[in-house]
Amino acid sequence: MSKAKSQFLNIVWLFIGTGMLVSYPTPLSSDNRLLSTNSYVVVMVALWLAVIYYLSRKWIIKITKLDVMGGVILSFLYNFTFMISAGLDDSNRGLTLVGTYYLNHSFLDCMFSIFAMLSWAFVLTYTIAALRTYCISKLQLKETYSSPHPFKIFGCMMLIWSLTIITYYPGQISWDALRQFCEFEGRHLAYLNFTYTPTNHQPWFVTLIFGSLFKIGQKLVNTNFGVFTVVLFQTIITGIIYSIATSVVWKKVGKLGGILTFILFASPVFSTYAITIDKSTIYYALCVAYYLVFLKLLDSVKQGVNSSYEYLLYLIISFFFSEFRNDSKYIVIITTTVLIGYALVQHQKVRYLIATTVTLLILLFGWNSYLNYKKVIPSATSEALTLPARQISYIYLNDKGSLSKQEINTINKVTPVKELRANYDVNSGDNLKNLFPMNTFLNGETIINDVVNHKITLRTTQTQKKELKKYLKLWITLGFKHPIKYIEVYLAANSKYLNPFFGLSGANNSLFLNAFPKYGNFLITTWYSKYGPIFPNSIRIHMQTILDTILAIPFVSIIINVGFPSWWMLILIVIALSAKNKKRLLLSISIMPLILMVLLYTVTPINGYSRYVIGTTAILPIITTYVLKNSQQKVRK
Repeated sequence: MSKAKSQFLNIVWLFIGTGMLVSYPTPLSSDNRLLSTNSYVVVMVALWLAVIYYLSRKWIIKITKLDVMGGVILSFLYNFTFMISAGLDDSNRGLTLVGTYYLNHSFLDCMFSIFAMLSWAFVLTYTIAALRTYCISKLQLKETYSSPHPFKIFGCMMLIWSLTIITYYPGQISWDALRQFCEFEGRHLAYLNFTYTPTNHQPWFVTLIFGSLFKIGQKLVNTNFGVFTVVLFQTIITGIIYSIATSVVWKKVGKLGGILTFILFASPVFSTYAITIDKSTIYYALCVAYYLVFLKLLDSVKQGVNSSYEYLLYLIISFFFSEFRNDSKYIVIITTTVLIGYALVQHQKVRYLIATTVTLLILLFGWNSYLNYKKVIPSATSEALTLPARQISYIYLNDKGSLSKQEINTINKVTPVKELRANYDVNSGDNLKNLFPMNTFLNGETIINDVVNHKITLRTTQTQKKELKKYLKLWITLGFKHPIKYIEVYLAANSKYLNPFFGLSGANNSLFLNAFPKYGNFLITTWYSKYGPIFPNSIRIHMQTILDTILAIPFVSIIINVGFPSWWMLILIVIALSAKNKKRLLLSISIMPLILMVLLYTVTPINGYSRYVIGTTAILPIITTYVLKNSQQKVRK
């Protein structure tokens, strides 16, 4: 390469790097679009460009149309989530989304925004092309690598986790879990004239496990040991699953992949959840377990192999995965249906797969029948409607004139329109959820009083179901009338889930360390006064500082960021679609559970809540390994 050409390329890279530093300051302002860029982002971008620049010197990177498409999509997500979020009118609780402000406010603003979009699109396109080149052409993988025994990995992981487990002994109890304990013991609140009854808001299946384990430990020793019994159970189950996953990755792609996977699972993100009683702790590990058995079964279907052991394991893992989070059963049902379709396309026998599916459905419906028999109250429908509620409410609050009286009446019966403005927040749907006529959330004494006074119900009535049906029909109708506004609300409500650079400052929100809080008298069990830490608060705070520092390391903070899985999913899709025709379908199906997981957390109530995403982060080493192994053009045996 000539010296003049090399200098020109250096200038181009510098120019593009400058474009990547264009920011979207809040409050709305056209000033300091470059100078206000977060210093942490500057470091991240500089390191990123250094790696890309090095690869451009070392390899000949061929950019395809798919690479460009992926880069443009990611650039759109980056820029438009920032635009819309920066355009939130904070004084009005985010009621006005003015994402186009940075495109039409002034010529200078428009140029800055276009400059940023083009710069990010270029770098992201090149990044995807470089990854694809490395994965398909440069990284020649063996069939298998030697790996440490899973129990050795488990021992090392437990040794690292023990620092957190000992410091926070006997363990923490999340808000959700404490609520589950209240339901398990039938806690009566005399001052509210309310008794907690069994609900499936937090899966009753999990409530029974936690409550039973706690009672065993409490009877054997004391209350603290009862809490630790649950923590110990979680730690063993999750540690074993993560160790098996690490071993699988190690055998598939070698030492580097295995070590990186071990570092992820041994990190403070997973150790702090191990000591926190919450359904999510085991659910994250079940995400990994489900993906392992799903991919194993996918390969078996492809090869026409029918192993009763694999189908049994898939059945068991799928059931537990479905019962530890209410919406996970949709992932299982959809992906299993796709597996059946793939088997038919491959002209393979499907009777074992169909038999497994039928058995799984019998187990799922059977458990629901048991819940009905025990009069366990189902989770309120409002739980699944926080995004539609934000979209409909946004139309009402900003374009009321486009609604008819009948449409307003439909909205009013589900969410009283007089209370929408005071309770609307595009980043959180909890307050809107509390306006619904049915509610199993019960996150305050006011709502409990409303239940006691029959203003709202725990169980959805037939009348409420009819009103909700009309509400959903209106949601669809308004979506056709106001598609752009719906998209704006979706992007704003999920800006942190769709952008790993959103809010990046060196600190992270992945640690679930809230020590031993008192949530209020309405959420206190009969034994809570006997439960407490053995180490003083000062030691626990020092430990949290250490853990936070580890997770603030550049690139580590990106990988654990809540927006990372959605970006990595899109990159894997591009790599999958770039594979040979015979492998393209296989790889696309393999990514489907990841796609469904990402879609599910984008309809959750709170924007950027890490607890919804960690399970998806946990499965990334598994699916990445699978895509790498199956996208190879040549394999060295």
